[in-house]
Amino acid sequence: MLNRILLMSLGFAHLFAGGAWARAEFHIGGTTGASWEGLIVDQETSFSVVDGAGNSLNEAVIGIGAEEAGVDTMIDYSDNVLRPRWIEQAVNQALNVNLAANNGNLYTSVHTGYTKEAAKEFQVLIDGDDQTAVLKQVDISPRLAGVNIGYVKNTVINLGAEMPINRIRFYPRPGFEDNFLAWYEIGVADNTAPFVASPQERAPGRRWYIDINRSLTSTNDPGFDILARNTENLEHVVDLQFPTRDLRWVAIRPINPERTWEIAEVEVYGSGFVSKTSYRTGVLDFGHPVAWSKIRWNGDVPPGTRLVLRTRTGSTPQPSLFWRIGSTGNFERVSKEEYITTYQVGRFEQIKETYDIENWSFWSTPYDFSAGLQDAAMDPVKWEDGTELLSPGPSRYLQIEVVMFSDGDQAPRIEDMSLLFAEDPSAQNVVAEIWPVETEDFQPHTFTYVVRPILEIGDRGFDRLEIFTGVRAEAVQSVQVDGVEIIEEYPPHITDDRILIEFARFEAPRDNERRIEVVFDAKVLRFGSEFTGWVYDSAEPDLKQQVRAGNATFRFAGDVLSVRTPVGSGLVRRLQAFPQLFTPNGDGVNDQTEISYDVLNIGAAREVTLKILDLTGAVIRELVASASVAGSFSAQWDGRDGKGSVVPPGIYICRLDLGADEEDFVASSSVSVAY
Repeated sequence: MLNRILLMSLGFAHLFAGGAWARAEFHIGGTTGASWEGLIVDQETSFSVVDGAGNSLNEAVIGIGAEEAGVDTMIDYSDNVLRPRWIEQAVNQALNVNLAANNGNLYTSVHTGYTKEAAKEFQVLIDGDDQTAVLKQVDISPRLAGVNIGYVKNTVINLGAEMPINRIRFYPRPGFEDNFLAWYEIGVADNTAPFVASPQERAPGRRWYIDINRSLTSTNDPGFDILARNTENLEHVVDLQFPTRDLRWVAIRPINPERTWEIAEVEVYGSGFVSKTSYRTGVLDFGHPVAWSKIRWNGDVPPGTRLVLRTRTGSTPQPSLFWRIGSTGNFERVSKEEYITTYQVGRFEQIKETYDIENWSFWSTPYDFSAGLQDAAMDPVKWEDGTELLSPGPSRYLQIEVVMFSDGDQAPRIEDMSLLFAEDPSAQNVVAEIWPVETEDFQPHTFTYVVRPILEIGDRGFDRLEIFTGVRAEAVQSVQVDGVEIIEEYPPHITDDRILIEFARFEAPRDNERRIEVVFDAKVLRFGSEFTGWVYDSAEPDLKQQVRAGNATFRFAGDVLSVRTPVGSGLVRRLQAFPQLFTPNGDGVNDQTEISYDVLNIGAAREVTLKILDLTGAVIRELVASASVAGSFSAQWDGRDGKGSVVPPGIYICRLDLGADEEDFVASSSVSVAY
């Protein structure tokens, strides 16, 4: 599959520093773009370098680290469009579980050492042939024997992924209707169940199905929700219909059978779009660092549905670091292969996986879908539509993640996507920080924004800076370059959500490490507001390069671009979540956040509570409730509410209270959840 990145010189030939900007466009989906599915399974894809007239100069490749891809089996790639799979009401989903593409299977709940052999007998239940059956003889009543002498194990169909299911049906062979199952339980479970997908799989906190004993009072595996229990069945065809719900596991268990029974087929039906499905490209290797600028797409998010799109960028092929306890008793860096070897034998306490925060950005905040929609009325070459690509550059590696939430017969989709970037960056790096990093109220405050570029020969330079303020800034007090005021020569421009700064062109290597300092007044109306910035050349306003949070000046100690808004008496310091944006999707990476805080000036023990609230003020989860004195503390949140369900994506409030009275409320900070 051919993927084309078009490298075009500007038609108006704006020349400087030895040449024109090299624009690049990477297209995915549709009739001409890269294959969505190919970005998961392929090892590489191709792009063409062309001149201004569109003539191909040479072919090159984009490497794909497919092992880092993350995708469930419920994606529909038809017509090279990304959408959730549609479940047809008339299609028996049980027939597909053994297809390799579906990652499903059928096993029984006997001891794992014998599961494979025992499960072979039961495959006739999902072979589509009603002339084959599982037959279990019962020669004597279990009540007379004092023990259940019949088969009472769960036979479990793993569909491979959650599907909208509303009907389960099973029956004996034609002509053998008297062998119907009179006493039975039907258990079901979704992705929150504690089950591994196969008896060979190992995962922390997950297990194989519990083996049911043969006592007359034996209970079912608590991992299953018992959808139906019948000890008075008289129908040879069991046809259970129920309101549609998302299910991955279906278990059928005989209960103390009094007579011989059989099952010829088990059928599982559903309807509608898969409720939640996720897609993540492999790590895309562009061969060298490029400066990301804009992103746009075509698609649709119908009412009642959601689509969460995120990106992340890095400078290494692998976003994670792998550790194992070494001979010294401490964790030591190991290869991914060594980590997996230890993982596969179940020695979870000896290994850990961490995110490489030095070489990779965190997943971006979700993109505003409407902001990134391509406008058919605009010239696509000019890139006047789309939205800023939120992940920092220059960087060599990129990943894209899409999570789609459907609603019955409505589903979101992305038809195609384009990324705009510069082959030649404005600078090797542009570091920025803001001060102060904390306010006590929501009134306007004066902030200082410092930018420090790292410029090397070959970098294109820039003469513009954008600072995202979220709301309209009150005023710009000062703009300085290396301490020299330029605000009268280059008056700043304030828009509804950002500040636009002009200045004499920064060029490499002459202007390396020169500081740009902007002093402005603005309100912070949202917890953890991020003052993102971009630099660019005024001749190419579409090719913006995002700044990175870091040490832009030794005058300030924050090295961040976010501003916290704590409220309270000063008894709490540094209430913060790290990472501030996390993704509790169960992939083992960035699945939880650590909320840390310092309690000050308390000599006697006092009740401290740490709660997670949504933006309406409703309590989602209580993490800490204990008596504490002064000290440093932390708690972890896995993105679940008090009932164990994963919370929807969005912004949540970490609220710390000292005492039960309202006046004892101390501090709040924010944390963001995304998928």
